[in-house]
Amino acid sequence: MLKTAVVSGAACTMLFTALSAAPASATDLDRVQKICGQATVTAKLEQDGRDREVDVEVYSQARGEKWRLVVRDSNGNVLHRINRTTNRDAEFDVWRYVPLNANQIDVRVSGPSGQACSIRLTAD
Repeated sequence: MLKTAVVSGAACTMLFTALSAAPASATDLDRVQKICGQATVTAKLEQDGRDREVDVEVYSQARGEKWRLVVRDSNGNVLHRINRTTNRDAEFDVWRYVPLNANQIDVRVSGPSGQACSIRLTAD
């Protein structure tokens, strides 16, 4: 009886570990990297199973900078307005879901010193 309980417990632990450690299955549909003033901005459009998302990473020169992001669809409709501040490593990463039928996404990134970048992501 005790042996069965130990084996069952070990099997449950292994199953839980396997499920929680499953690798990410996101597929990059488009990826663009630009220099925006003194910062490097990377934007990705990804398909993750049945979800589509946009991921924006900003690597700047100073921590504590305030940045603004606006994500739009191909019709110009605003999907997300996001404000972020660079962390102690002078960077931040933000992602948001977008509609599955959004085959073109425009990302506008504005920094504290007037720098601004526009990035267009397209799913083929």
